[in-house]
Amino acid sequence: LKTWLPLLKTEPAVVFTYRHPLEVAMSLEKREDDFDLEHGLRIWIAYNMRAVQNMAGLCRVLSSNEAVLANPLEEVQRISDELTSKCHVPAPPTNITQTIVEKFIDPKLQHNKNKREADMGTHKVLVKHGEGCEVRDYDSQHEVGTMHHERESKMYLKAMKVYCDLKSGDAYKEGYEWPSLQ
Repeated sequence: LKTWLPLLKTEPAVVFTYRHPLEVAMSLEKREDDFDLEHGLRIWIAYNMRAVQNMAGLCRVLSSNEAVLANPLEEVQRISDELTSKCHVPAPPTNITQTIVEKFIDPKLQHNKNKREADMGTHKVLVKHGEGCEVRDYDSQHEVGTMHHERESKMYLKAMKVYCDLKSGDAYKEGYEWPSLQ
């Protein structure tokens, strides 16, 4: 993004949305051969870190996959309104309707979100970050006590700390300390 900024006549506005790291890692693991959860979690951290770092100083509107799926029309309208009021992006030429939103948001495609939410009641809380951001245990394909399980668990906890910091807004603050990807 920083490469393109000097070539633009106006500064862009950024809409940034993030998704639960476990959902992303599970999706990648399911889609790709020989792709493990640890790698997916590492990629999730790296992509979100780069996105936040690259949009620093730009007008940005923040959202989450969770907020979009909870009430698609309301959240898309909020994003549109904030782009107009905060970032001075021209308003859409027509009102945003449920029909328009349904063309690009389909909650039924969120298989890993549904599985993760169903598992929430059976998994213990490992740690809490900030106000109400609970990090729950998860199902690993690796046996507890193995090196693979240990590395995956450490990356999961790092990813969840970032996720909680994205939710609270801490990850967008100047000087935020991103975790090591090792």
